[in-house]
Amino acid sequence: MSDEYDYIIVGSGAAGSTLAFRLAQSGRNSVLVLEAGPANGNPMRRIPKGFFFTLNGDRYTYHYVTQPISGTATTEVWTRGKVTGGSTTVNGMMYSRGRRADFEALRKYTKADHWGWDSVLATYRAMENHSLGASPTRGVGGRLAISADGPHDELADRIFAAASEMGWRRVDDLNDGDFERIGYTASTVYKGRRTSAATAFLAPALRGGKVHLAVRTRVARIIVANGRAVGVEASHRGSPKQYRARKEVILAAGTIESPALLERSGIGRGEVLRGLGVDVIIESPNVGERVIEQHGAATVQARLTQGLGATEKLNSWFKQGLGGALYLLTRRGPIATAGYDFTFQCKSEPSVARPDLVGSVTPFAIDPTATTVKLADHAGMLVGMYQIRPETRSTIHASSIDPDAPPVISPHYFETETDIRASGHILGRSRELLAKGPLAEVISGEDFPTEAVPSDPEAALEYGRQFGATIYHAVGSCAMGQANDDVVDAQLRVRGVEGLRVVDASVLPFQVSGNTAAPTMAIGWIAGGLIASG
Repeated sequence: MSDEYDYIIVGSGAAGSTLAFRLAQSGRNSVLVLEAGPANGNPMRRIPKGFFFTLNGDRYTYHYVTQPISGTATTEVWTRGKVTGGSTTVNGMMYSRGRRADFEALRKYTKADHWGWDSVLATYRAMENHSLGASPTRGVGGRLAISADGPHDELADRIFAAASEMGWRRVDDLNDGDFERIGYTASTVYKGRRTSAATAFLAPALRGGKVHLAVRTRVARIIVANGRAVGVEASHRGSPKQYRARKEVILAAGTIESPALLERSGIGRGEVLRGLGVDVIIESPNVGERVIEQHGAATVQARLTQGLGATEKLNSWFKQGLGGALYLLTRRGPIATAGYDFTFQCKSEPSVARPDLVGSVTPFAIDPTATTVKLADHAGMLVGMYQIRPETRSTIHASSIDPDAPPVISPHYFETETDIRASGHILGRSRELLAKGPLAEVISGEDFPTEAVPSDPEAALEYGRQFGATIYHAVGSCAMGQANDDVVDAQLRVRGVEGLRVVDASVLPFQVSGNTAAPTMAIGWIAGGLIASG
C-alpha cells in the first residue's frame, strides 16, 4: 500500500463511504479511506434485529460516557459505530431524510444552492433503490436499498386505527410530505438484510482499484505545512504511520471525533488547545461548540393482552432459535425488519405549523429490571417520542493529545423556550395514542413510567431530564456557515487551512427533521460533486 494519495478520507461511515464512492466515479483520483475499527465481517450485523446485540458490545462500537447532563447528576452513553460503514453498520436502520423546509432553511443560511431542497432531493433520488418504486420524491436504481414494510397483523391494524383517530394520515412513504402521518418505517433493509454505507458505497468503490481502505487505523493529527493540510499521522494496527495527501485531507469521523481531531491538530478554540498543550495553528472558536442532539424525553411501555406483538415470539433462547431458523430459510419474520417497525411525526400542539415531534412504535416489551436489553416475559409495545428539531446546544472537545482518549461531551437539553414547550407534550401525546379505542381495548397497564409520572408538561419534562436518553443524532460540532467564525464554509472547507474539509454530520448547523444517517450520506454525495468541480 502506497503512503501517498490524492485524497485521504478519515472515517468510513455514512459520509466517508459515500464520498469515496463519488470520488472513485471519475476513475482519476487515488483515495485512501482510514477506519479506526475493523472491517465489516460479522454476519450478525447484516441481520436487521441483530443491532440489539452489536450495540451492546465494544468490538464494533464506541461507548462515550458523557459529563453529567446539565442540571442533573445523570450521565449518558453516546454510542457510535467503530467499523467500516460506521454507525450505518450498527444503527436501527431508520431512513429519515429531512424535509423541504429544513434544507431550504439551510440553503438560505449558507447562501449555497447545493444545500437547497432541489439539490438534496436529486441526491437522494440518485442514491436510492426504493422498494416502493420511482416517484418525483423517490429514486430507483441507486446503490442504497430502501424498504418500507413491517408486520401485517392485528396489532399493526390497531396501531394504524388508533393513529387515524389521532388525525394522523397513514402513508406508504414517510419521507414524502410534512404533515401528521404514520407508516411502516422506511429503512435501509433489502430482502431481510441490512444495507450499510459500506455495503452500498464503499464496497463497489474498492472494487474499482482507485480507492484503498486501511482498517484499525487511528488518526492522531492532521499534518499542516505552510497553511495547507498535506497528510495525517496515524497508528496502523499499533504501528506509527504517516499518509500524505496530494490534494486534500477530508475528515469524515463524525460529530464526536472530527472536532477532537481538529483540536489535536491545532485548529480550534485557543483556550482548549492551550489546555491540551497544543500550539494554535488556526483560532477557530466554534470547533466543538454548537452541538445539537435529539433527546428521548419520554418512552412509554404498555402491557398487551392476547399475546399480541412480537415479544412472546422471541423472549426465550428457544424461541429466538426458531426465529433465527425462520430468518435463515426465508429472510422473514420478526428479526428481518428494522429496529422500529412503525414511525410517525406529529405536532406537539395544534398551533405548531408543522410536525415537531417524531415517534416510533415497536411491538416488543423490554424487561425494565434488566441491566442490558432483554425482552420481557409478557406481551407489550413501546412508544418512544422525541423533539425533531431541538435548539439547545452542547459541546464536544478533545480531552488529550492521545487519540485514544475519549472526548469530553457536555450534553445540554431543554434550555430554550421551543425545546421546553415541545418536549413537555411528549408524554401526553404518547399516552393519547395508547388511549385510543383500538389500542386501549388490548392494553392492560403501563410498565413505565406508570401513573406515578403524570402527563402534564412540567412532570413530563422532568421525566425526560432524568430518564430520557440520547438518540445518537448529534450535529453541529464543525458547523458550516458564512461567518468567519464558522468552522467550515458552504463548500465544507475548513477556514484558515488549505486542502482540508470536514464532510460528516458535524457540519449541519441545525437538525433537519429526522435521523442523521440519510442526510449524512447526502452530505458525502454532494461533497463529492463539490470536490470534483474544484
